[in-house]
Amino acid sequence: MILDIDEGRYNKRALKGRKRLFRSFLITIILCVVSYKMGYESVRSREEAYKKQVENVQQGRGELENQITSLISNLQSSDVRYKQLLEKYEANMPKGNHKYLADLVKQQLDLGMNTERLAQLIRSTRPPQNCSKPVIKRFVMVNPNYQGPDSDVSFANGAVTISGKGESAVNSYGKLEAWYDPSKSVEVTFKTTGGKIEKKQGLLPIYHSIISGNTEYRFTLAAGEQSFLNVTVDSCDYP
Repeated sequence: MILDIDEGRYNKRALKGRKRLFRSFLITIILCVVSYKMGYESVRSREEAYKKQVENVQQGRGELENQITSLISNLQSSDVRYKQLLEKYEANMPKGNHKYLADLVKQQLDLGMNTERLAQLIRSTRPPQNCSKPVIKRFVMVNPNYQGPDSDVSFANGAVTISGKGESAVNSYGKLEAWYDPSKSVEVTFKTTGGKIEKKQGLLPIYHSIISGNTEYRFTLAAGEQSFLNVTVDSCDYP
């Protein structure tokens, strides 16, 4: 009888132990399932976020590529337009004699010259007529080391007398010579019989014209043989 009672107590304790073990196992299973589901949802959420970020990056990259393509296209169009404008500008800008005359006109206008008066003067001009054959003469240029004779020359029976001065040439030893240096600036003086004096200064060759009565004298001054300045002159009807 006593054995039966003890066995019953043992069975009850064993049953309670199994129940506790089962509850622990069940709780563990539930916790594992809940943890797995939470982890899965977290991973899935992060995966969706990463996918969204990748999509945004790809979309931004596409937009950036489109912007770069548009900028390159605009740059190429601007470059073509710039070249066209530059070609048009260079084609329309005066050059050579045209630029020289345009600069003279601008200078006169800046000095207050009346536009209509200037236009009238320009319209009244015409190409040279009845010009004489060119005559060439020469004279010795005065310089700091030479103040001697033959330092002027006359044209048109003394109507115009020309003289000039320059800088002394320097030899290989650094000493000044008795002739002028034609590579440096010179000063040329034109004197007419009426006492009018005009001076031109600059590098050779030098071009100048003088109006005397109904005649225009046109001069070209260039370097000649050592010490000399060559003067070529012709005359034409004026106006």
